[in-house]
Amino acid sequence: MSRILNINLSSLIFLLLFISCANAHGQPVGELSFIIGDVFVSQGGNSWAEADFDIKIYNGDKVKTGVDSKCEITLYAGTIVRMDENSIQKFEKSKSDKSQKDSSLFLAIGKIWVKSRKLTAKDESFQVRTDKAVCSIRGTTFQVNAEKETTRVSVFTGKVATWSSLFDKTKKKIKVNVKVTRPVPVLGPKPVSVEKWVEIVKSFQEITFDSNGHFIKIDLDAKKVERDPWISWNMKRDKIME
Repeated sequence: MSRILNINLSSLIFLLLFISCANAHGQPVGELSFIIGDVFVSQGGNSWAEADFDIKIYNGDKVKTGVDSKCEITLYAGTIVRMDENSIQKFEKSKSDKSQKDSSLFLAIGKIWVKSRKLTAKDESFQVRTDKAVCSIRGTTFQVNAEKETTRVSVFTGKVATWSSLFDKTKKKIKVNVKVTRPVPVLGPKPVSVEKWVEIVKSFQEITFDSNGHFIKIDLDAKKVERDPWISWNMKRDKIME
């Protein structure tokens, strides 16, 4: 009898620990749907662990690929993200239920291919960020290449709204000694045109940002695109999954 109680107690403790771990991560937002080579996942800021096929991805998780490696993450909201070799990205926010409207991921280094689902609600957004640029998308296929000096965004279908990451960084408040004087009239705020800081990148265009917020936008060469093995592989895989 006591042996049965011990077994039941052990089972109960294991179940409680499992539920606790699941709640700590929250609801999964996607899973690794394809792996080539060495792929690693860091869940909740923990150390890197080798990833298996179908492993669940949660908000806050990081994924990285090794040399000659690729992977595909299918988000339950419908967007597909593929990573080229030597890439690291973090899933900052993604929809785990209907209450989550905003989604974003951060590409620290490397190259990703994004095939986003078409957003139906006006208040929904999906962003890809790097330390130099931000991309806001609505049903688009594109790639982002984050390098040491630049970030390059290449669009293949749809449109991507892009801007420098410098606009998203809050300015640090500096405390200074200021002499108090009597009130004086000040000028009111002036409207700033969106076109001054948001650049729309259309199908078969490419934009490159540097760390100073400067950018260069060009038209893509269709012949060069066809010869690029990474782009060709992704386009073929997109067709297979349609």
